[in-house]
Amino acid sequence: MATATSALSSVPTPQVIENPPNARRTMEALRDLGYDSYASILDIIDNSIDAGARQIVVKISEQKGDILLSIEDDGCGMGEELLSEALRLGSDTERESTDLGKFGMGLVTASIGLSRRVEVLTREDGSPLLYGGFDLDDIADQDRFIKELGAANAEQQERFAKPHGTLVSLSKTDRISNRHPSLFANILKKRIGQVFRKFLKAGVVIEVNEQRVEPVDPLMLGDADTELALEMDMEVDGLGKAYIRAVELPDRGGPTNKALGINADSSGFYVVRNNREIMAAETFDFYKKHPEYAHFRAELAFGGELDPAFHTDVKKMVIQPSQSFLDKLKQATMGLITKSQREKKKRAGVERGKMDHSAAEANISHRATLLPKAPGKGLTEPRAPRSTKKAIGEAKPTDGMARLRPHVTSIKTASGLKVAFNEGNFGEAPFYLVKQEGKTIVITYNRDHPFWRELVVYSDETKIIALFDYLVFALANTELLVPEQAEVVKANVNSTLIGLLV
Repeated sequence: MATATSALSSVPTPQVIENPPNARRTMEALRDLGYDSYASILDIIDNSIDAGARQIVVKISEQKGDILLSIEDDGCGMGEELLSEALRLGSDTERESTDLGKFGMGLVTASIGLSRRVEVLTREDGSPLLYGGFDLDDIADQDRFIKELGAANAEQQERFAKPHGTLVSLSKTDRISNRHPSLFANILKKRIGQVFRKFLKAGVVIEVNEQRVEPVDPLMLGDADTELALEMDMEVDGLGKAYIRAVELPDRGGPTNKALGINADSSGFYVVRNNREIMAAETFDFYKKHPEYAHFRAELAFGGELDPAFHTDVKKMVIQPSQSFLDKLKQATMGLITKSQREKKKRAGVERGKMDHSAAEANISHRATLLPKAPGKGLTEPRAPRSTKKAIGEAKPTDGMARLRPHVTSIKTASGLKVAFNEGNFGEAPFYLVKQEGKTIVITYNRDHPFWRELVVYSDETKIIALFDYLVFALANTELLVPEQAEVVKANVNSTLIGLLV
């Protein structure tokens, strides 16, 4: 009778065999990695900068319903072995901690996040032009990881004539988020300008559809009114130092702030790895997005050697700092965040009705006997002289000014008239509303109007507010004097004020 030991010894040893993934399913799954259309192109630009490119040209066009994208650079280019590896998932290319790429998956994963066909032309200095590429439809049909690789043909030679560099072309773009080429290009320019701002300032030239990209600094340090509130190095879990700086952005009033992108959504920390922005407007849960914090921004910059400490993800889009580092970061910046909130609340307090109109109210009321008044409750309209009535009856006005004259003749001045300035919220209504209550003309400013915020900027300048009140009173009183022209006056004033802000 065989023992248990002898029975086990007769079982053959398991063999180790290759277990490749399903090519079609793997590639389709990688397309859902989370890249947006713009981030995909940014990742391809990373490769160009890593290759030492000083000029990068991005083109977006449409051909027979397909959006075509290309990224061409004058970097060092690739040899055949490096090109073959670059077209492999999880390529084994050498990466330094100073590179923008990190996991060797950028070209493939970024490209298929947008398109189904990827083609690469590349040349090292003094070497022949090489071609490589793959098509997801071919991979799906054969269910194999396949690619094309070899010398470039004559047509491809004409497409890329640089002595060195790389051209990446994407077609069959079935996952592009915006299929309007010019609109896509405009949004992409802004993204590139912000993400690669430090490289652009250092002399790297990037063009999108023949338009040069300008650097976009979310901290607005080029603005003389931006306050640099903090600048320091911070130890990161004993592995090195990150650089921190924080600012308080200027308050230019509602419409101007909107045009400059100063809002709650853009408040927070801008994370920069190897001089390349990887996260924007991150709060790290230090505070909730709210207009009160709109003017606080900070930059957290670090080198790739700190990737282990920050747990940078494969897409170079997210970091997960340790709690100990977040505690130090919060301690260093929370006072500035709170101060920014207080300043915003203080300005908002003025918006809620603390603007001082007393100077204008007193002066207008004091000089009431010198001002023309419209007839209304508490005021008696005088009888016009017979000769005047006859003239009015015979008048045949031919323009707007002529039509005003009859009403002016029926206006009297009166003592005891008062004016009051109020504030309210009326949505998209005109900048001010006016009505007469007895002997008081009540002018109510609309705080929801774009021009209101511009006025608040000068709320601590009593003389400026008084002068503005005088002007508005003159316009408002004109509406009362000439009722049938009121809507015309109001519309012209409103359109003019908005026009000044555009």
